[in-house]
Amino acid sequence: MMAVSVQQPLSHLWDTVLQLTKSAQDKNSDPLLWAVQLSNSLNSAAVALPSVELAHLLVSHICWANHVPITWKFLEKALTVKIVPPMLVLALLSTKVVPNRQLHPAAYRLYMELLKRHTFLFASQLNGPNCQKIIKSIDDVLHLSQLYGLQVCEPGVVIVEFVFSIIWQLLDASLDDEGLLELTPDKKSRWSTRPEDMEIDGHDCFNEKRSEQNEGLQKANTAMAIEIIVELLQNKVTSRILCLTRRNLPSHWGGFIQKMQVLAANSSVLRTLKHITPESLLQLTSDTRRLLTRECKIISQKEFHAVLSSGSLRSSASQSHGVSSSAFWLPIDLFLEDAMDGSEVAIISAVETLTGLVKALQAVNSTTWHNAFLGLWIAALRLVQRERDPREGPVPRLDTCLCMLLSITTLAVTNIIEEEEAELMEEIEGDRTNQRKEQAPGKRRKGLIMCLQRLGDYETLLTPPQSVCSVVNQAAAKAIMSRSGLTVSNGYYESVSVNDMPINCSKQLIFPSDLQFDL
Repeated sequence: MMAVSVQQPLSHLWDTVLQLTKSAQDKNSDPLLWAVQLSNSLNSAAVALPSVELAHLLVSHICWANHVPITWKFLEKALTVKIVPPMLVLALLSTKVVPNRQLHPAAYRLYMELLKRHTFLFASQLNGPNCQKIIKSIDDVLHLSQLYGLQVCEPGVVIVEFVFSIIWQLLDASLDDEGLLELTPDKKSRWSTRPEDMEIDGHDCFNEKRSEQNEGLQKANTAMAIEIIVELLQNKVTSRILCLTRRNLPSHWGGFIQKMQVLAANSSVLRTLKHITPESLLQLTSDTRRLLTRECKIISQKEFHAVLSSGSLRSSASQSHGVSSSAFWLPIDLFLEDAMDGSEVAIISAVETLTGLVKALQAVNSTTWHNAFLGLWIAALRLVQRERDPREGPVPRLDTCLCMLLSITTLAVTNIIEEEEAELMEEIEGDRTNQRKEQAPGKRRKGLIMCLQRLGDYETLLTPPQSVCSVVNQAAAKAIMSRSGLTVSNGYYESVSVNDMPINCSKQLIFPSDLQFDL
């Protein structure tokens, strides 16, 4: 029954899991109780969670011999307690449910409900010790590497291709439901939208009452699919992810847009929706839409890989060493690029926004503070490195990038640390029994120290672009001499040439031997 091969030593375990599920199904057991029992069994067997094998087993169990409400509740609870990877479950369901949506409209509805709940929580989905196993399984299910020609080995890449595949699949299904695929240039779906075997026998397809009910549900499903497409195009995170698709997979994006135009021009279901019009749907994907245009203008092919493929940033969030998965800190990369664009004046300062973003990512991803700071600094350093070969244009982006690294990022870190230490000081002052009134360093300050000590391992990122080496060395020399207590005139620093000191002198500025941090 399973759709994945399991190693022989574990075959008995998965047989037991299946029997446990069938027994709970027959008894109509509480889904939470089932999930807790199952989680305990898998933990006892030292199975890494979320489990790829369990995801395959549960989806295969439901489709279609056990397509009943209780099994869907089991699956939803398994997603909630994080014993199966959400993106993999959605990928598996998309290949099973979408082609059979007319035979099983209720399953299609449930699939889309799960899609709405779990599609937008990317950072927390690919952060476990079996991250690469999950990525490979998603690639195998959706054939992403074959479709897009990119090697799927990084969380960021699989997220981009997954989102694009899901929205395109919903689009093709909606066109097929209304008989509009014939109007598209290729006259067919890129994805499987019909079952290979219609399986007429045994499904009671000719029951008139059931057919009427299914027809009504099918129309409602088409409307819901279009609404999800719009939501994915409007959502701040997914719209930027789709912008990366548009910029880096232009031929695929072009085919997607052509089908969107067919839907907007001919869909009768679209015209029944209250808050969506054909014009607004096209506006979401038009070349003149401000958000997409601005993001695509900023993020180039080179930046796409720089942001999404950070091989040195892969480790589990539960580990106390190393930086968490690059998907954790992708929002920081996107924010820094967005802040570089001066087309809009933000009501909240970049420092304040970045401060809140880092705190939110640290909390949501449950990482240590030294990992959070390391993710922030590396994102800022990558921003500078992407400008090693400056683009032509009236605005010197490299200067702005350095400002983001040395000013905005530094001030955000300072805010984060001062916030914690102000709270600690209030606690000390409020404790009348404390006579010493001394404040020990907070967790965030200690995390920053560990972060900066580790940052020295990233030699390539710390090497300044050639065009600013002279200025960087002058600043480093001034800082080093100032820390040494020497008084030298400004004219001396200006006369220092690149040849007078090593090119990586700036590293001494960041990592002096007597490391202290007085913020």
